[in-house]
Amino acid sequence: MSKTNCLNCGKVLTDKFCSGCGQKADTHRITFKNFIFHDVLHGTFHLDKGILFTAKQALTRPGQAALDYISGKRKPFYNVFYLILITIGLIIFLHHYYDVLQMGKGIIIEPEKYPNEASRKIDQIFAEKSKILILLFVPFTAINSFILFRRKKLNLSEHAILAGMILLGMLLLSLIGNLLFYLRLIIDSNTLGVIINYLTISLIFFLMGYGYYNAFRNEYSKWGMTYRILLFFVMLSIEICILIFILIGIVTNWKMGTVRISPF
Repeated sequence: MSKTNCLNCGKVLTDKFCSGCGQKADTHRITFKNFIFHDVLHGTFHLDKGILFTAKQALTRPGQAALDYISGKRKPFYNVFYLILITIGLIIFLHHYYDVLQMGKGIIIEPEKYPNEASRKIDQIFAEKSKILILLFVPFTAINSFILFRRKKLNLSEHAILAGMILLGMLLLSLIGNLLFYLRLIIDSNTLGVIINYLTISLIFFLMGYGYYNAFRNEYSKWGMTYRILLFFVMLSIEICILIFILIGIVTNWKMGTVRISPF
């Protein structure tokens, strides 16, 4: 095969990248120098620019960014749902490593005490199925926004993209909150922890509402947007209550009763 053909799929090369599979036309031979400085160092420390761009968009203009993606401007964006999973993984790691650092300082972490077996089981579900439970935000909110914001004429899948972008922004705020919580290892203050928690939660709720305002503000009046966003939160609250009711029913074999829920 000549050098004018892609070494991956065999298609004739006409540019720096193969038009068939996207591989680079210049596939140099692997040498020790190339292996160390490109494959190892570059592969380890290179951060895809799309990740930073997508993260910034999710935090500053989630609604409009989702509409840009839906309209076809997709080249600058990293896959939103991949980035959601990466962010969840980082949050879980920060939770775990915070406990490790506390134990390193000699702080004894008491094991969780549950009032009953059902409370322990539901806490276990939140721990083991956290990714699934978090991702349920997407179908719930996609259905809600599909019902409430019809003038944009987006289909349900496009509303799911919007929900994913907003969820990414919310998770990034949670990630930042978890990083700030590490200040408690330096400044031993319960007040600081409470402030960080409440500030993070407030910003998360604000971003959720702002995301939909940012996406649909040109389609409705201020009053129209206000009551739709409020109704959106009411619908989401009802859906969360139904989900919790189902979880309690599962862990109690539908006998119900008192169950303590501590997802955070």
